[in-house]
Amino acid sequence: MIQMPRIKLYIIYAIIAFLAVTLLLLTTQKRTTIILNNELSEISIDKLDDSLIMNNTKLLIDKLKIKPTSLIEWKQRHYITKYLNNNKKLKIYITYGSWYTNEDFRRLTYNFDGTLADCDIPCIWKQANYDIASSELETADALFNVDTSQSRKTLREGQKTIKLTIEPKTHCPGCHYGDDLVDIYSSFCEESDPPTSYVRDDHEIWRTIQPFDITKLPPNSTLVSFVASHMTEHRKTFIPSLQDHMSVASFGYVYQNTPWNHYPECLNLGKFETKNCVVSKYPFYLALESCQEKDYSTEKLWNTFKVGVVPIIWGAPNVRSYLPHPKSVIFIEDFSDVEELANYLKYLAKNETAYLEYHKWKTMKFSDEFEKKSYMSMRNMECNICKEVARQRILDEWS
Repeated sequence: MIQMPRIKLYIIYAIIAFLAVTLLLLTTQKRTTIILNNELSEISIDKLDDSLIMNNTKLLIDKLKIKPTSLIEWKQRHYITKYLNNNKKLKIYITYGSWYTNEDFRRLTYNFDGTLADCDIPCIWKQANYDIASSELETADALFNVDTSQSRKTLREGQKTIKLTIEPKTHCPGCHYGDDLVDIYSSFCEESDPPTSYVRDDHEIWRTIQPFDITKLPPNSTLVSFVASHMTEHRKTFIPSLQDHMSVASFGYVYQNTPWNHYPECLNLGKFETKNCVVSKYPFYLALESCQEKDYSTEKLWNTFKVGVVPIIWGAPNVRSYLPHPKSVIFIEDFSDVEELANYLKYLAKNETAYLEYHKWKTMKFSDEFEKKSYMSMRNMECNICKEVARQRILDEWS
C-alpha cells in the first residue's frame, strides 16, 4: 500500500472540512428575531422581502408608542429600541445637577469609546457645565436636567430635554416647576416616562446579607434606629410617642440623641455608607418618609434590605404592591396604637424565630412589581434614559 506524505493528508483534510462548512452555510437559512404580539418570533431572512420588513417595522414602531405597565413590557420596549436603533450612537450632556451629583458619576463605568458600559444603546453620558447655546451642546442628542427657564429656541431641532425629579410634590412643589416643559420627564412616580425608583443596588445581593443577630443583644438594648434630615408633622408626633414606650437611637437632625461617632468604625465611609453602617447596629429601622405620596419610597426603605435589619415603615399608600415580599417590612398602620407596635418589637427582639420570619423573603421569589421597580431604578437610570432618547429619536425618524 502506497503511503501518502503526511503533509498531503493534512491538505486533503482541510479541503474536506472547508467543503463541509460551505455546504452547511448554503443549506442553513439565516434567521432574525423580532418581537411581535408580546412574543419573540424568528423569521427567515430569505423570506423577508422589502414589504414584509416594512410591515414588521411598522408593528414594532407602533409598540414603541405604547407606555409599558409591566416588567415584561418595559423589557420589550427596550429590546425593540435596541433592534431599531441599530447600534447608532447618541450623546447626552448633563447641564444641571441638583438631583444628580458627582457621587452619581463616580459609580458609572465607560467603554473605551466613552459610551456607558453595560448599556444596550451606545450612549455618551457626560457633564457639560457651560452655556446652553454653545456649539458643543448643540451636538448633543439630549440635555439632561436642563434649566427649564431657558427658551426652547436656543436648542437645535430634534434635540431633547430631560428632567429628573426625586422629591415629591407634597414636600417640594417648587421642585416640579417645568415638568411639562421638557421632552422626557422622569421621577419616582409610575406615571412618568420613564419612571425611576430609589433602588440603587443589585437586589440579588440582598439575598446574601445575613440578618441582624438578635441573640447577641445585651439586656435593655436600644432596638430601633432613626435618621432624618428634616422635621415633618408625622415625625414630630410619632417619634416622641414611640419613645414613651421604648428607646430610639436618632442620628439625624430630627430628635438627635445619638452622635455619629458613637460608632467610630462607621465614620468616613461616605454619605450613604456611614448611614447604612449605623443602621446595621440595630435590629429595626424607622423608615418614615416625608409624606404619603403614591410610589414615593426612598433609600429609607430600600437601604435597610442591604444591611440585614427590618424596616418599620410609613409612606406611600401603595407601597404594599411593590415590596419584594409582603413580610419584608413592618407597617405602622397595622397596629392600633404606638404602644402595641412597641410591644411587638420587644417581642420580636426576644424571639429569634419570629424575627427571622421577616428575613425569609430573601430566599423566595421577589414580586413582579418589585422587579419592575428594581429594573426602572436609579441603578439603571442612565441607561434607561439613553434608551428613551433613542426611542424618541426612532419615532421622530418614522413620523
